[in-house]
Amino acid sequence: MSVKNKLSPRNENIFKILIEEHIRTAEPIGSRTISKLMVSSLSAASVRNVMQDLEEMGFLRHPHTSAGRVPTTMAFRYYISEIMRPKKLAKSERKKMENIFLSEFSDILQLLESLGIILAELTKELGLIISPRGEELVLHRIELIPLGSQKVVMVLVTKTGFTRSIVMEFKDMKTEKFDMLASILNERLSGLQFNEIKRTISKRLSDFDKFYGSFLNTLISSAEEIFKIEDEYPLLFGRENILGKPEFSDPEKLHQIMELSEKNDTLLKCVSSQDFEGDVEVLIGPPPVTELGLVLAKYTIGHGEGVIGVVGPTRMNYSKIVQIVSFAADKMAQIWKS
Repeated sequence: MSVKNKLSPRNENIFKILIEEHIRTAEPIGSRTISKLMVSSLSAASVRNVMQDLEEMGFLRHPHTSAGRVPTTMAFRYYISEIMRPKKLAKSERKKMENIFLSEFSDILQLLESLGIILAELTKELGLIISPRGEELVLHRIELIPLGSQKVVMVLVTKTGFTRSIVMEFKDMKTEKFDMLASILNERLSGLQFNEIKRTISKRLSDFDKFYGSFLNTLISSAEEIFKIEDEYPLLFGRENILGKPEFSDPEKLHQIMELSEKNDTLLKCVSSQDFEGDVEVLIGPPPVTELGLVLAKYTIGHGEGVIGVVGPTRMNYSKIVQIVSFAADKMAQIWKS
């Protein structure tokens, strides 16, 4: 027998009111409050009996300092999967999101950072951005720009628009040869992932080493460093949004959530371990961040995958946040298909 079958319509209505009122106020909710909010008249004593049943089922807990009850992580999971209905985005919210994707951006990281800021602004929580792994990036083109008689700037441009510039030295090449070499490099390497380039560059360019001397040898021997882009740790935006939340009034809890954005891999491991079954994944209290809720969506760029989302206390406005993250994920998908 499923949990849903154990809840009568009346009990589920009381459960729903309690969850949504707790999300709104961050306070323990008492039977009198629920009784007043119910459309049908039901005494506080009757509501209290239902709350006792819900507590025995593991949906509610009773803080020592209050006569009210607060939902457990199990309660939030049930609410999201069985009761919650996503709210329609306001026109102003849609407009703000759309403007991010209509604006000009030089590379994917600039777009993602702007998106993270907007996610935090619209949800009043933390915007989360995880960019694709560096080695999954696909090379679009290489440009070689001579700097004087002994240096050249190598510009790597990926299919996502990410760019990286490396200054390299040369001694035995005429500067006019670099245009031809750039054409050869693009012919042999364009369209490949960075990890594949590092693995096969020597074989792909071996028939040209006698024409381009030590410069090409340096390029091949240094490929591990040249085609290395550090993996991005989770970037969290909108820290100011959590400072006034009751859940983080305890300095130790506040310190823990602030640490998540200080280049530790706790959040990254938590997200990476999840199997995304739908367009948007909602995680309530996943270990080791048991005090947090996460609303996540994956996006794909070429062969690389990243994650966008929102992080906050388990008491988040999920019906609104799920829609915001879903809308952002759809826009990400559209822009890389176009």
